[in-house]
Amino acid sequence: MRYLLLLKRFFRKKSYILMLLLVPLMVFLLKEVGHGQNSIMSIGVYIPGEDASSQALRENLEHETGAIQYQFYDSEDDLKSDVANQTLTEGWIVPEDLDALVQQVASNQYPSERVQVIIREAGLSHLLGKEIICSRIYPSVAKQLLINYMRLSISDGEMSAEQISHIEKSFDSFGLSDSLFKASYMDSSEMNETPVILMPLRGILAMWLMLCGIATSMYYLEDQENGLFIWWHSKMRFCRDLGYYTVAFIAPSIITVISLIYSGTFTTATKELPALILYVLATIFFSMALRIIGSGKKFLGMLTPALIILSTLLSPVFVDLKSLRQIQKCCPAFHYLSSIHDTYYMVSLLIYTIFLGGLVILLLKLSVKVRQVLKADLL
Repeated sequence: MRYLLLLKRFFRKKSYILMLLLVPLMVFLLKEVGHGQNSIMSIGVYIPGEDASSQALRENLEHETGAIQYQFYDSEDDLKSDVANQTLTEGWIVPEDLDALVQQVASNQYPSERVQVIIREAGLSHLLGKEIICSRIYPSVAKQLLINYMRLSISDGEMSAEQISHIEKSFDSFGLSDSLFKASYMDSSEMNETPVILMPLRGILAMWLMLCGIATSMYYLEDQENGLFIWWHSKMRFCRDLGYYTVAFIAPSIITVISLIYSGTFTTATKELPALILYVLATIFFSMALRIIGSGKKFLGMLTPALIILSTLLSPVFVDLKSLRQIQKCCPAFHYLSSIHDTYYMVSLLIYTIFLGGLVILLLKLSVKVRQVLKADLL
């Protein structure tokens, strides 16, 4: 009965209601913005030449159906203007005679002209852009390398136009198809078609749940100051505190599940629910430990921004820093986000949660002993 009254008490707090409403609004906006938006970057392309390599590059990009959106320009100035006003992520300006550049590269010569990549400001996506333009031009370079090899090794430096045409047609006939590749997770489940803008949603929700945990610790300290626990005695303080936090996490957990389902990133109940329950418990224990170690609401308020930022960097929300793997394992969100498609991290999340629970029990016992010692000294 006390826990039901406690739930009613939470819903009387305006800050708690506001915290709950932020997520549905965010998911709805992301869903609307991400509808039909499957591109991770837009690239403007200016190809002035009509040579074979330029035509092959143009055809290659026109038939591209991946996560990169290409826009073709008839003017170099228009392309630069759209990059400057951030309409485009970046722009590619191809030399007028791309054949000459290809032949120079294939002959191991320093090219007289190069493809120019125009960016407004540096970012991770531009590293991907450089790899993409290289992969799109390389087939022309590889074809020219084959012709050079055949000319020098078999034809003694002489080759007719008919022979060159035959080699080019043979080279083009061995193109790779997309059916050669199949993307899947560690548990062999296939990747679903999720809009790019919604891909970090699970990580954002994990950070929001951590924020809910710290906020619950602040509510706990406020209720403690207001004398709530004077009338709520319990032989096992750990169970009472766990019940307090669990009640506060009922609504956020339900909202998280609904958000994942609505956004289309929900996998299966057998994967999602155990991982979410363990993560909620880990977050509760983590927040309880911070409350016991900390010196009050001011400490938690100062710690919250740094903790959320650090957790976002250490968890695979936007990027996975594999070089910091051992440090990442200290963050509860890392285990949760990695456990959806990998049973190893599900086990590690379970161990991590048990460890945090044991740590909280130890801290509670130590805090009781410290208070007993201080009370004895005062008497």
